[in-house]
Amino acid sequence: MNLNALNLLESLRAEWEAGTLHFKERRLLLLDANFLGLLRKKLVSVCGLSETRNIVGFLGYAYGYQAALAVQELCGLERKESLWQAWAHLYAQQGFAAVKPLSCTFDEKTRYFAAEAEFINSYEVEQHLLHLGPSDRSVCWALTTYATGFASAMMGREVIFIEKECIGRGDARCYIKGRTDFMQWSEGVEFAKEYYKGQDFESVRQWTRTTTAEARELIHALERERERVRTLESQVYYLQEASNEQYRPNEMVGAHPSFQKVLRDARTVAASDATVLIQGETGTGKELIARFIHAQSERRKRPLITVNCAALPAGLVESELFGHEKGAFTGALQRKLGRFEIAHGATIFLDEVGELPLDTQAKLLRVLQQGEFERLGGTQTLKVDVRVLAATNQPLQKLVEEGKFRADLFYRLNVFPLSLPPLRERGNDLVLLVNYFAQKYRARFRKQITSVSVSSLEALKQYHWPGNVRELEHIVERAVLLSEGEVLTIDPPLGKSQVISPTPGVEAGHFVSLEEMERRYIEAVVRHTKGRVAGKGGAAEILDINASTLRSRMKKLGLL
Repeated sequence: MNLNALNLLESLRAEWEAGTLHFKERRLLLLDANFLGLLRKKLVSVCGLSETRNIVGFLGYAYGYQAALAVQELCGLERKESLWQAWAHLYAQQGFAAVKPLSCTFDEKTRYFAAEAEFINSYEVEQHLLHLGPSDRSVCWALTTYATGFASAMMGREVIFIEKECIGRGDARCYIKGRTDFMQWSEGVEFAKEYYKGQDFESVRQWTRTTTAEARELIHALERERERVRTLESQVYYLQEASNEQYRPNEMVGAHPSFQKVLRDARTVAASDATVLIQGETGTGKELIARFIHAQSERRKRPLITVNCAALPAGLVESELFGHEKGAFTGALQRKLGRFEIAHGATIFLDEVGELPLDTQAKLLRVLQQGEFERLGGTQTLKVDVRVLAATNQPLQKLVEEGKFRADLFYRLNVFPLSLPPLRERGNDLVLLVNYFAQKYRARFRKQITSVSVSSLEALKQYHWPGNVRELEHIVERAVLLSEGEVLTIDPPLGKSQVISPTPGVEAGHFVSLEEMERRYIEAVVRHTKGRVAGKGGAAEILDINASTLRSRMKKLGLL
C-alpha cells in the first residue's frame, strides 16, 4: 500500500449543503480538542476517574477498530506491516498525535504481533493537563485503546497495548507497547496490576474482555446496518429510475389491423404471468408494448424494471442482472443488488436480450425455470417472483442455429411471442403518428402549427423508415423545432437517395432481404456522417441506438 495515497483530506467527501462530512461511508465531525478536554473533565466530575477512563477507552477501541476496517476497504487487504504503518499515518492526519514507531514484529503462521511506539504532541496529555492537571497514571486512554482496536481488527485477534510512560504523569515521553498474548506477557500483567492497584485484577481482566467483545459486536452490528442501508439505497435508486419512465397510453397510436392485433394479444397476455418475447425491428415500439403489458397486469402497482442488455459491458452483465457481493471482483467495494432482486414481485423488461453472453444466458434460464440465483461472488441462493418480458430486433432462431443463443432459453422466452410490424407495413398509421408527434412537440416548443403539409406526408410515405416509429418521431421533432409558420413541412431523412418504391423491399424490380436493406441504410447514414459513429451528429444519434450496439450491428453486417 502506498501511504501517500492514504491522504485523509483527499478521501473526505464533504456535502456542505447537507451538513455532512464522510470518510468512506463513515460520517466524521471536526471538533476542537478543547471540546474533548471539557468532556473528559465533566465525565470525571460525574462518573469518577476510573469510570471515565473506561468510557474513553471503550470509545477509543471502537474508533480504532472501525478505522482499520475503513483502511482495509479503501486500500485493499495487503501485508500487515503496511497496514500497521497506516495506523500511524492516520493518527497524524487526524491531529491526535505524531507517532514514532520503535519496533514491530509479525509472524503470519502463529498470527503473533508485537509493537512499540512513542506519541508526540498527544492531544490527550495536552487536554488532561489543561483541565485536570498532572496525574499519577498515564492519561493517553483513547490513543492507546485506538491502537488496540486498530491492531485487533488488523490481526483478526485480540491485541492489547499499554502506555508504560506518559508525559501526563511526569515522564519524559508517551511510550506504548503491545502484543497479542497479553495475558501470557508478564510485563503486561504486572503493569495492569500496578495500573489498577486497589481493584480486583481478575474482575478488571474480565471487564476488559467483556468490554472489547461488546465493542466489536457493536461495530459489526453497525457494519451490518450500514450494509442494509446501502442495499435499501440501491433499491430506491433503481425504483426511482424505473418510475421516471411512465407508461403513456396515448402513444399507442395506430389503426392498421396488424398493429391492432398486437394490442389485442398484449391485453390478453397481460392478465397472466406468462413470459413474453417481443420481436420487431429497431424503433417499432417494443419497450412501449412492454410497458403497455405491465400497465394492464396485476403487477402494475410496482415499477417496470428495465435492462438494456446491449448497453451493458460484457464483464458487468451478470453483476447488473443478479448483483454482487462485496469483494466479488476488483472495485466491488460493497454489496450491490441486481435488477432481478429489485424486481421481486414486479416485472422486468430485458431489451435486446439477444446480446446476452452465453454464460449469462444459462443463469437467466435458471431464473426463468426455478426463480432462483446467486449474487456474483455469493453462495446464498435467492428466490424471486419476477415476470419477464424480453425484446429483440434479432432473429433468435437464427442465432440458435449459429450457436450464439441457447435453444432452451429461446423456447423458455418464446412462451407468448409478439411481433411488431415495421412502420412501412402499417399503411396510413404513418399519417396518424405524424399528426400525434406534431401535436406533442408543438406544445413542448410553443409553436403555432395548425396542419402538416400534404406534400410532406406523401414524401414520407415513400421513405423506407429503417428506424421505424422512433426515427419518425425524431424527424417530426426536428421539423417542429425548426418550423416558423402554421403549416409544418417535413423532409424525408437524407433526401431522395433513400426514398423507396411503394412496395417495401423492391429496388430496380427485384426484392432484397430486410438485412440487406438495413445494411444499405446504415451504410448510407455512416456515409452521410463521414464515418462518425458516436457523439453529436454521429450515425448512432441519427439512428437513435447505442453506439456500441451500432458498431456490433455493423460488424455483423460486414460494414466494419
